[in-house]
Amino acid sequence: MAHFMRHGALFWLLFWIWLVLEIAFAARARRLRTNGTRRTYRDRGSAAAIVLGMYVLLAITFWFASNRFGFLPVWTRWVGLVLMASGIVIRFSAIRQLGRFFSPLVNVAEDQQIIQTGWYRHIRHPAYTGGWITAVGIALSLRTWWGAVLCGVGLFLLYLYRIHVEEQALVDHFGEPYRSYMKRTKRMFPGVW
Repeated sequence: MAHFMRHGALFWLLFWIWLVLEIAFAARARRLRTNGTRRTYRDRGSAAAIVLGMYVLLAITFWFASNRFGFLPVWTRWVGLVLMASGIVIRFSAIRQLGRFFSPLVNVAEDQQIIQTGWYRHIRHPAYTGGWITAVGIALSLRTWWGAVLCGVGLFLLYLYRIHVEEQALVDHFGEPYRSYMKRTKRMFPGVW
């Protein structure tokens, strides 16, 4: 158990920054949702699946690391820290770019717009890309390849469901403009998927 406590101040600083930003942006989204704009909710449990799934995957990853399952060389810690920092920047700059249209729940505001600049110019869900990179970075920082695979595959499957639900709501709301946007962009990874 003491093993993962020795990951250093930078790991824990990034980890707490990520956690505090998740809470702050969720609270901000809740406050902005109550501004009187009518919204249509179509979440189908995807927000709960991601939140619970993420923390379960990370708890298992911490357990793998504390028991040295799939232990990796020390240099992977530094790769993980770079990924954590990059993922945090991508996730929260994408969320900030959405502004009041961001919500942890799948919903569409009556005056919502399709954001197609910044990260959204090439991928439709950069906040999920950032979350995925952060989770894989945490696992690599903990030096467990089992954790990296678990977080990578598990979170990808959760985001796959979420993207399906979200894009269905956006197509229903925007119609052809969103379908056209989908043809020009990838879901999470530029040039890949």
